[in-house]
Amino acid sequence: MNSHFCRVGKTTTKHNTTFSLKHLEDRYTRFIEEAYHLEQIDMCSSDILFYEAKKLKLHILNLKRTSSENFDVVF
Repeated sequence: MNSHFCRVGKTTTKHNTTFSLKHLEDRYTRFIEEAYHLEQIDMCSSDILFYEAKKLKLHILNLKRTSSENFDVVF
């Protein structure tokens, strides 16, 4: 294989970025609202947004379980 096309080790991930819980909750709400609006127009995009919102919700709930502070969020 030609090394010109090999991208192993050349890309970096964005896992170094940290988000606040409020930011994650805002993204979750935005994904849900956008998915709801797209539901009648483009079901495929709506499903993707619902899936991403589901992953964010799980991430938020895991963060709340490990956090010592009491956060207030409605899902």
